[in-house]
Amino acid sequence: MNYHLQNQSQSHENHALKPRKKRLDRDQHRLLEASFNANQKLKAEHKIKLARQLGLPPRQVEIWYQNRRAKNKNNAMEHGYRNVQLELGNVLAENSRLENYISMLEHELNNVHQMILFGSTTSASILASVSGSSNEQDSTSQGNMICNWRDAGNDGRFRVDELYTCLTGSGNPLLPLS
Repeated sequence: MNYHLQNQSQSHENHALKPRKKRLDRDQHRLLEASFNANQKLKAEHKIKLARQLGLPPRQVEIWYQNRRAKNKNNAMEHGYRNVQLELGNVLAENSRLENYISMLEHELNNVHQMILFGSTTSASILASVSGSSNEQDSTSQGNMICNWRDAGNDGRFRVDELYTCLTGSGNPLLPLS
């Protein structure tokens, strides 16, 4: 315990002998910032020249440069982190949108499978729900095209290209794979 107190008192004596570092005034700070913006690495001759101009020890100029580089690095990391967070938010929103779209497509695909499997009786109501209308009247507008089972062949089934055209509401039939 006595050894600890003795070291503490020697430390306080050494601290009292060292001149206390002064805070930089505005002109000194501006000159250091301008020098740093011109070149972030400090060469020995430039360090001595700056120290003379500022009336500071060269070591203090060197430490200021080190601290300023560390500050730049931290700011760059924070900026990068914010950019990553924004990008993550955008990706999550897009993911949610795509999941909703997939769910809607799976629902439509299920309806089409039901229509194909169960024939014309049940399929008319399923087709009406897929096309967005329960009205079975013909429509002249391709955007509002409603397919009726009267348009199907003798067996009450649509051909694949007709079904595609009916479901998409486009006038463009499905192109055959070749």
